[in-house]
Amino acid sequence: MQRGACFAAVRQQAPFTASRMPGRAALLVLALGLAATAQKSTLTLDPPWSTMFRGESVTLMCSTSHRPGQRFTWYRNEELLRRPIKNSYRIEKTQMRDTGRYQCQASGSRRSDPVQLTISNDWLILQAPYYAVFEGDPLRLRCYGWNGAKVSWIRYYKDEAEITPSRVNSELSIKQARTRDSGKYHCTGSMIFRPNEISPSESISVQELFSTPVLRAAGSGDPIEGSPVTLSCVTQLNPQKSDTLLQRFFYIDNRALGEPRSSPDYHIPVAGLQDSGSYYCYVQTVTSSVRKRSPELKIAVKRIPVSQVSLEVQPLGGQVTEGEWLMLNCSVSMGTGPITFSWHREGSRQALRTETQSSQRMVYEMPAATETDTGEYYCMASNGNVPAPSPRVKVAVKVPVSPPQLTVSTAGAWAAIGDVVEIRCESPRGSSPILYRFHHEGAALGSRTVSSRGPGSLALNVTSERDSGTYSCEADNGMASGPQHSDPFHLSVLVPVSGATIAADRMGPEVMAGESLNLSCSVESGTTPLFKWLHNAQELAAASGLDPPTAVGNTLHFGSVQLGHGGNYQCIASNQLSPQRVFQAPSEILAITVIEHASPLVVVPVTVSILFLFLMGVTAALVFYFKCWKKTEGMVFNAPGRHTQLPAQHEPPGQRLPPPGSLGLHAEEPSYGNVCPLEPESGDVEYTVVNIKKRSGDKPKGTPPRDNGMECSTCRLGPWGTCPWLVPSALGLTSRSRDGGKCSGSAQLLLPSEAS
Repeated sequence: MQRGACFAAVRQQAPFTASRMPGRAALLVLALGLAATAQKSTLTLDPPWSTMFRGESVTLMCSTSHRPGQRFTWYRNEELLRRPIKNSYRIEKTQMRDTGRYQCQASGSRRSDPVQLTISNDWLILQAPYYAVFEGDPLRLRCYGWNGAKVSWIRYYKDEAEITPSRVNSELSIKQARTRDSGKYHCTGSMIFRPNEISPSESISVQELFSTPVLRAAGSGDPIEGSPVTLSCVTQLNPQKSDTLLQRFFYIDNRALGEPRSSPDYHIPVAGLQDSGSYYCYVQTVTSSVRKRSPELKIAVKRIPVSQVSLEVQPLGGQVTEGEWLMLNCSVSMGTGPITFSWHREGSRQALRTETQSSQRMVYEMPAATETDTGEYYCMASNGNVPAPSPRVKVAVKVPVSPPQLTVSTAGAWAAIGDVVEIRCESPRGSSPILYRFHHEGAALGSRTVSSRGPGSLALNVTSERDSGTYSCEADNGMASGPQHSDPFHLSVLVPVSGATIAADRMGPEVMAGESLNLSCSVESGTTPLFKWLHNAQELAAASGLDPPTAVGNTLHFGSVQLGHGGNYQCIASNQLSPQRVFQAPSEILAITVIEHASPLVVVPVTVSILFLFLMGVTAALVFYFKCWKKTEGMVFNAPGRHTQLPAQHEPPGQRLPPPGSLGLHAEEPSYGNVCPLEPESGDVEYTVVNIKKRSGDKPKGTPPRDNGMECSTCRLGPWGTCPWLVPSALGLTSRSRDGGKCSGSAQLLLPSEAS
């Protein structure tokens, strides 16, 4: 409210009296305070351009009609600028960050309209005014080079079409702008260092000063003869130009009705038939910079109009199914002469149908109603006077719901435990409201009611594999066609792998070289896991000269373990929902130690055994040659079993010889062996095992006489002159003897050099 309006409002009140003076004074002060509060601050720029180069300076000024000494607040992009509280805000050497929408506010006033300031880093810019440009205002545009450089060969363009005037300079001036001057402008030009440069586009909007006037007559339709008529030439001033003065001119059939007037109304006290005709008005500024004409309004002064217009809908109640017949019956109770009927739907500017006949009733038919026919209908009737409307009638064309489409917010048909899956059900057609029901394996999950176009959705928290299965939905809008069902959708739930464990098929971490070994990887949970094996933190690969293990499923198989296979093993179980969503579970590290087949303590006895067998062969040959047997007291013979060939399996690992005391012998008691052939013609050799046990010098009293403690058994030597299972005790190995034709027990054999 302007300050003058406040005083006018006060003057219209009853005269002051002594008793009412204080209250009136308080109201006056309050009105003035409200007016001051309602006033808006004004923001201006110097220089007056909305775009400038980086590094240039600009001053923002905030003005108001209030008293001096006010506090000013500055804003950029709605954020408070913490600067000195003055009515000016200067930016020295602007930067790109200074671009934004600026506002100011003086204390006691409203915040100003925003002003856009753009800081450019280009070589050439087109500068436009920062303020709003209205119809009739002059419009200046400037083609400006970086750092004020001189620009030549300037050309101006609007919406990509050249508009360069005959006399061109750095500024393009339009004396009186029109709304048609709105558009995107840019310029081109050449500078010494930048030929053929093109400026960025600037959007120029020439705002309408006031709207196109509309001529209206009081009431609806044409007036009745003898009644007053008031014509109003209505227009709307832009709020930013509310102080602009306008003039109005009224015309009938191109004939002026009086002088121009500031009032928007033209009064006809008593209308007659001569007042019928085509009326229009002009609205213009006092300076005539902007002038606009209203559309024509035809007025026909009528006599007695029709009345009591009604509209009847069939089917009754206005409820009709899509495709059915719909009839709108318009009738009047009073009115003479030809009557013009028209049918209208609310929101539609044009009549659905217009027809004139000498009848008080007329029907508008729709053979097949569609969903777009839903709405409020009315009809109008006129016999040349003011058309009379009927009351509104609602018509609802119900569309049966179509089979819905079920969609799931997953990339495919899989979801992982922990996902939240949105299940959407939507019917392409159907009148609202629609009830959507969701099912999982035939069991109800929930329902959603949609009161307008759009899907019904349900959020599913995937917590276990039980959420796998077939999902479906149905849509129902209460029509006779009944609920419609969607196609099923099968959702599979992926359980991420977890709890990977690695294990070997033997106890202990040591494996003998040459043996087989199986490593297995298992998980606590996980859908169809895949397994990857790591050896010493690297993906498993065949080392040079090693037989690679075989990975089958969750098992890593070593056919023959080699020394290079030792190390740290780890398995990684994984599964994936998509290439972007991979789940992994690494196991603990399992250390495998591979030891050699025979230790050094075994190699030496084997070597000595070979030498011993060679000597035995020589001894057997000598004995056979001399055909002699030597008997010695204290001999005990044990015969191992007969063997003619060595076993095919690998040599067992060597064992340390137990201490002499564990065999029931004294350390100083030697053992002797003697070998001679059984028959001259036999290829086999019999051997004799002799255990010589020294007795103590004196026998205990009461000891019965014994023989020399000698037991002798024989075993045929093989073709190599040795007994296959007879090995020297001095080497720490054992042999087998024969008892009753079967080799059993153990025998000790002494080298010939020791038998002396």
